[in-house]
Amino acid sequence: MISSARSCVSLLVLILVAGCVGLQAQDNDSPAQTTQNALPLGTVKVLGPATCLPNASKGAVCKSVNVSCPGIADLTATISQALPKVTAKGTIILVSGHGGTAFFNSGFSDKYLVDGFRVVQLAWTTDWEDTNGVGLTAASCRGATLFKFIFDRVQQGDRSTGFCAQGTSGGGAAIAYSMSQYGLSDYFDYVVIAAGPGVARMDYGCAKDLYTGPPLNLCSQLTDAPYDFFGGDKVNGWENTTTCAAKNPSQSDIDKWAADSIVTTNANLSYPKTAMSFFMCVTQPVNNSTGQGKFLVDQVAPKNVHPDVNCYSGVCQGEAVWQDTNAFNKTHSQMRTKCVPNHQ
Repeated sequence: MISSARSCVSLLVLILVAGCVGLQAQDNDSPAQTTQNALPLGTVKVLGPATCLPNASKGAVCKSVNVSCPGIADLTATISQALPKVTAKGTIILVSGHGGTAFFNSGFSDKYLVDGFRVVQLAWTTDWEDTNGVGLTAASCRGATLFKFIFDRVQQGDRSTGFCAQGTSGGGAAIAYSMSQYGLSDYFDYVVIAAGPGVARMDYGCAKDLYTGPPLNLCSQLTDAPYDFFGGDKVNGWENTTTCAAKNPSQSDIDKWAADSIVTTNANLSYPKTAMSFFMCVTQPVNNSTGQGKFLVDQVAPKNVHPDVNCYSGVCQGEAVWQDTNAFNKTHSQMRTKCVPNHQ
């Protein structure tokens, strides 16, 4: 994505035996992609040092970047990078929910650093989903472009160690879109998605009666997961539609939601070299992101054949599954053991 620099003047420096690597300020270039029919990624320009946001990893260094993608406005983000005290086993990207404007941590960062992984967090200046109505597929170019940039500049394109991501809610959606539309399954070895993603089938969420299949049996604790949206304002804003959650949605709006969902006709949902795990809170009242996530769970074909689905209830509320200590511990354990190189 970014052409090689001859100097070791890095914006985020990793000191390794081989020399100097990291997120470097370089000229923009188009990234190479290998997944057939993947949409084109954008470009990243490093703007300079930045103040780290709350919840940054211990010892992190932060930089500001500008992401340019086709057909939508540029958006800036802050990236943090923290290094383990040992030779890195790989890189883990932590992606926050909603609009992705905060650093996601929840205690995972320190654990992963001790485990020997580099930890990268990212936070957008404004919600990554907002494109003045162009839509979520176009908007998700932003996350996908930044993930590929991190692979190139932090992971240094290394296939001998793990390259992984963990996201909740909107963060999980950003990861899922990057794989289904932008070819990031060619790079991610393992991903963890919590609370959804809630836009796996926006058409069903906006118009509940469109789904005529059986009850969504997510797990033994939730055999009829909700999937319809509580309201349509957000989706209408993202998609430039007007009838999400209305009594009689228009066919043109339905077509737009279906085409712009994660699970859609032209999506790539086969990931033979990327393992996947899902974590859901099923404490009543259950968030509709659970059923939306089920639509993706049922369609993907990851390395682990049937994606690992983990449900927790009682302690957690809404989408915050990692409020449950057992959920946190299992996620940590799985990341530690599954973030391994699968693309060699």
